[in-house]
Amino acid sequence: MAGGQATTLLNAKRFKTRAFSHICFISALALILGSIAAIPAATAQPRASQKATATPKPSTKPAAAAPRKQKSAEGARRAAEAENTHGFMIDGRKVRVDVVKAETDLLGPDGRAPAVLVLHGAHGLGDGSLFYPQAKALAEKGITAFVVHYFDGVPQVRKAAANLHDERERVLTEAISYVSKQAYVDPERIGIFGLSLGGFHALSLGSRDDRVQAVVNVVGAMPSEVQRKGVHRMPPTLVLHGDRDATVPVRRAYELASLLDGLGAEHEVKIYKGQGHTFRGDAKEDSINRTVEFFERHLGGDRGLLDKELEIDIALAPMVPETESLPIRQLTIADEAMWSQADQGNLPPTN
Repeated sequence: MAGGQATTLLNAKRFKTRAFSHICFISALALILGSIAAIPAATAQPRASQKATATPKPSTKPAAAAPRKQKSAEGARRAAEAENTHGFMIDGRKVRVDVVKAETDLLGPDGRAPAVLVLHGAHGLGDGSLFYPQAKALAEKGITAFVVHYFDGVPQVRKAAANLHDERERVLTEAISYVSKQAYVDPERIGIFGLSLGGFHALSLGSRDDRVQAVVNVVGAMPSEVQRKGVHRMPPTLVLHGDRDATVPVRRAYELASLLDGLGAEHEVKIYKGQGHTFRGDAKEDSINRTVEFFERHLGGDRGLLDKELEIDIALAPMVPETESLPIRQLTIADEAMWSQADQGNLPPTN
């Protein structure tokens, strides 16, 4: 009897011990589950999911620049009454040329007029406001203007790249040939107007192509590679620049003037105070008028005045007794240079 009671007590103790162990295990499990539930969902995701949502490292390569959006030049072109049906072919590519013809009543007896090629800059024609008003102003004075889309003839994407100078020059040489063959153009009176990159090309072409009789360079400069090869001639040249140009520094205009001086080439320089790479307001209007007047002088019908016989009205000649002679002053080279500059407005620019 006593042995049975002892066995019963022992079994009861074992039961309590096991029950207590189960309770402790359940409590511990509950604590663990509670801790897991408190972890944020983002950190409780499997490794594969974390890898899929990880933020990618920024690329070390510079992002490709978005292509520059060109403003439509159609409005300015129409305002200038340009005909957009002209052009020439080079290597299977069509190069468009907008023609603003000279006023009919200003044409010569043979129906022909002087011509000026208008060359845009590195960003193309843009909205045309820097080129078509100039073309129209020329046409109103009897000079036919040809706005050349010379980038059309360059197959490369970066058409204004420095290493494509010769490629663009080849297109522009063809443009001069195209212009000179037009029945309404006098091939002996061709000039070039160039702005920025167009100014670089206008100067380059003027230095090597005898067909170019006058050049107007606006905020451009003589290309360094052309100077390295040597410049031996330049036609009459007008240089227009802004003293605050951050793209082509104004010192390049003074360097060009020095080069033209060394060549003995006829030239004029106008530096606009407070103007940058694009002229605005009165400076823009003055540059248009100054350009027209320059081309009128060097391409106009009176260019050969000195080659013509002068008609002198005898009634206005001074009466001198046969026994007397008029005093004759010995002219010096300095006098001639001073008069020439004063007559043409070709005085050095003032700062």
